[in-house]
Amino acid sequence: MKVLVVDPDPESRDALRRAFSASGGQIRGVASAAEGSRHLAELLPDIVVAAVDLPNSGAERFLSEAAGDRRRAVWALVPTERLDLAVEAMRRGAEDFLWRPVSAGRVSLLLQRFARRRAAEERAEEDRLRLARVESAVALPGRSPRWTEAMASIERLAPETAVLVTGEEGTEKEAAARFLHRLSPRGAGPFVKVGEGVGFRDALSRAAAGTLLVTGVDRIPLAVQWEILSALVSEEQPGLVLAADRDPADAVRRRELAAGILSRLEDRVLHLPPLRERGDDVSRLARHFLEEASATLSFDAEAMDALTAHDWPGNVQELREAVKRAAKLAEGPTIGPTVVRSVLGRPLAARGSRRRRVPVVRIAVGDSLADVERRLIQKTLEFARGNKRKTAELLKLSLKTIYNKIKEYGLEH
Repeated sequence: MKVLVVDPDPESRDALRRAFSASGGQIRGVASAAEGSRHLAELLPDIVVAAVDLPNSGAERFLSEAAGDRRRAVWALVPTERLDLAVEAMRRGAEDFLWRPVSAGRVSLLLQRFARRRAAEERAEEDRLRLARVESAVALPGRSPRWTEAMASIERLAPETAVLVTGEEGTEKEAAARFLHRLSPRGAGPFVKVGEGVGFRDALSRAAAGTLLVTGVDRIPLAVQWEILSALVSEEQPGLVLAADRDPADAVRRRELAAGILSRLEDRVLHLPPLRERGDDVSRLARHFLEEASATLSFDAEAMDALTAHDWPGNVQELREAVKRAAKLAEGPTIGPTVVRSVLGRPLAARGSRRRRVPVVRIAVGDSLADVERRLIQKTLEFARGNKRKTAELLKLSLKTIYNKIKEYGLEH
C-alpha cells in the first residue's frame, strides 16, 4: 500500500507517517500542492491525504486532481472543529477526512474501510472478468490451433491501451474487439464503434474511460488516420482498437495506411485467421449456429461434408448466414446436401475433396537453389491466395523476408 501525504505542517506529517507505517504502508510526505502533483504521478499512491490549508490556494485543485483516479482513496486533513471545511473537501472529491492533530485510531478505522472496499472491488473485477471469458467462449467458439492461438492473444493484449486487429472480412473482428474491451481494465466503461464518415474526435470523447473501435482503418482518409496517430501518442485517451481488413504491411506500401500507426502497434497485433484455415472449426461452428437457429434440426453427413468442403470466402459471417438459410429451407429434422447446395449456390464437392490440394514443387538434379526457392515461394503464394503473411507462416520465414524475395524474383501476386 502506497500513501502520499500532502500537508504543510511537519508535525502532522510525522504523525501520519507513524500511523501509516504501523500498518505496513509505504509513506511519502510533501508540503505543497506542486510537490504533491509531482509525487502523484511518480508514486501512483493507493491513498492520498491532502490538507485543506495548503499554501497558495492549492488544496482545491490538488484534491480534484487526486480524486481523478476512482480506485484511489482521497482523505482530507482538516483542522479540528472545522466541519465546514471537511464538507467542502468531500464535495471536491475527498471520500472521507481526518482531523488535525491526527488520531492514530481514526487512521486505523479509515484503513479498515479502505481494505474492505478494495477487497470488494477486486472480487467484483474477478467476477466481471470471469463472466467476460465465458461470454467470449460462447460468442467466439472454436478449438482449432489457429483459433486457440488467437483467443490467447486476446487475453494477452487486453491490458494494452491500443491494439491492431487484422483479418479478412467476416472473421469476427468486431466481436474480438468487444472482448478485448471486456477483458481490459476499461471493461466497465463504454464500447464505441466508429467507421468511415463518422467524426473520430467526437467518438473519442464518447468512449471516455472505455474503448473506441475504429473499423476499416485501412480505408478511412489519411487525414483521419493522422488524428488516430495523434491519439495513439497521447497518454490521455480511451482504449483504441483499430481493425483492418487487409494486410497492414501491404496497406502501408500502397499508402492506404499511415506507416506511423503500424510502427506503433506492430508488437500489438491480433490476427484472426480465415475460416478455411481453422480445420474442424467449420463443423463445430455449423452445429453451433444451427443450435441457435433451431433446437431440433441437425446436418446429415453429406451436408456436413459439403459445408466443410466450401472455402468460405466470407468466413464466419458467411457460414452463419448459410446455416440460417438452411434452417429455414429444411423440411424435416435433418438438413441434407440438397439444401446445402441451394444455400451455397454451387454443386456439391465430391466426397474426399474436402480440402484444397496442397501444390507440389518438383525438384530435379541440376536445378539451382535460387530457382527452387523462387518456385517454392510462387507456389506457396498461389496456395495462400496472395496472402503474404500466410505465405511467410507456411514457409517459416519473416514477413520482411517474403517481401524481399517477392521483389527479388518479380513474383508480385
